[in-house]
Amino acid sequence: MLLRTASAVWCVCLLQASQFVLGQTTASQLPQLHLSASPDNAGSANLDDALARVTAARQVLRVHPDSASDYVSLGHALKSTGENDAASRAFQRARELDPNLAEPWYQEGLREADRGDWSRAAENFRRAAELDPKNVLARLELGEMLLRAGDFEQATTELKLVSRLDPRNSGAHYGLGLVRLQQGDFAAAEGEFRRAISLRPEFLPAQESLGETLVREHRWGEAVAILDAAVASNSKSLNATNALATALANSGDRQRAEQEFQKAREIARQENATAHATGENNRGLELWYSGKLQEAATAFRSAIAADPRYAEAHNNLGGVLWQMDDHSSAGEEFEAAVRCRADFAQGHNNWGSALVHAGQIDRALEEFRAALKYQPGFALAHLNLGKALTARHEVGAAETEFRRAVALVPEMAAAHLQLGLLLISKGGSQAEARAELKEGLRLDPTLSSSIPPQYAHELP
Repeated sequence: MLLRTASAVWCVCLLQASQFVLGQTTASQLPQLHLSASPDNAGSANLDDALARVTAARQVLRVHPDSASDYVSLGHALKSTGENDAASRAFQRARELDPNLAEPWYQEGLREADRGDWSRAAENFRRAAELDPKNVLARLELGEMLLRAGDFEQATTELKLVSRLDPRNSGAHYGLGLVRLQQGDFAAAEGEFRRAISLRPEFLPAQESLGETLVREHRWGEAVAILDAAVASNSKSLNATNALATALANSGDRQRAEQEFQKAREIARQENATAHATGENNRGLELWYSGKLQEAATAFRSAIAADPRYAEAHNNLGGVLWQMDDHSSAGEEFEAAVRCRADFAQGHNNWGSALVHAGQIDRALEEFRAALKYQPGFALAHLNLGKALTARHEVGAAETEFRRAVALVPEMAAAHLQLGLLLISKGGSQAEARAELKEGLRLDPTLSSSIPPQYAHELP
């Protein structure tokens, strides 16, 4: 059975022990401009602490089910675990309950920006800023969206306001520097980039932009010093590498210049290949959503041909092949996905599912644990890990994983059902077991056929 979740991600969600949860990768996005000092969601170093916050927030909501601010608290708690889809639903509910609360609009803006929808993101950030005029983060993000849209006048207005509200905001100075650079005012751009770096010395994009500005000013020696350090920190930056090569050539170091130009050509070739692969991957997703599996597989293969190390396309091809019952080939693609990107939590989860199907439970456990290493709050991976542990008769550990899945995503029917079945099998609280089975079937009545006959008497 295929389920399409709120985030436009598909998964296989069957209860049989040999069929675990599979997911597909959403469309890849363009890189951010990095005005913000750090990612909004850095994940949780301690899952149990994060789950405690999620549980506490849900308990408060049981008492105050119409509290928008408490849904915001739940959303932040869920984001700290990495369960961004569930967090988005919490923020959406907060917005429905109180449209005049700024934070849910800001969070929706971040979600749209992650998807690459700069226009809708700007609308949400603008709404957040209107509701909370001193919201520095919302205005900074709005400034970035305006920069992306080429609206330099409005971007300048927002970024200057951020600087007035927070004089030490390095992102605002960096953004203003980008505006000045686009306008050809190199002296002003240099000043803004230097100010950004003085406030945040590790601000690599500002360092790269400063180096590029010095190249445009023909200050070759200074540019080489800045860009050498920038390229050492980010060897994949096309702009910085090309600017360094230009500065070296004009400084008289022809040999090094040619080496850097060659590196720049290779980076450009790889970027072009990745851009083509991204387009094919996104086309494959649309075909998959439409149920055109063969055409989707062809598109994902085209993406992989363009960029063999494109992990998302391997993962998505695996998902389509799995749906087409070619489990062996699907497993090969999931394995390729995690080879290409070691921190790919969804790929590890899917590879683990394929290994379970092949009867390799021990290896599957490693993959599910790897998924949770990189995304501690990945509810589907907790569910799958619990199933694998159940197959190994590690009942106590399995129960912990099912409870974690339920705590993270209470609407996950399969987690409730698995927890209920496990409680019955271990002779635990029969009242709790029946409650879990009842909740699972309430959420998804079609799962009743997956209840083993010996447990049928526990059905409500």
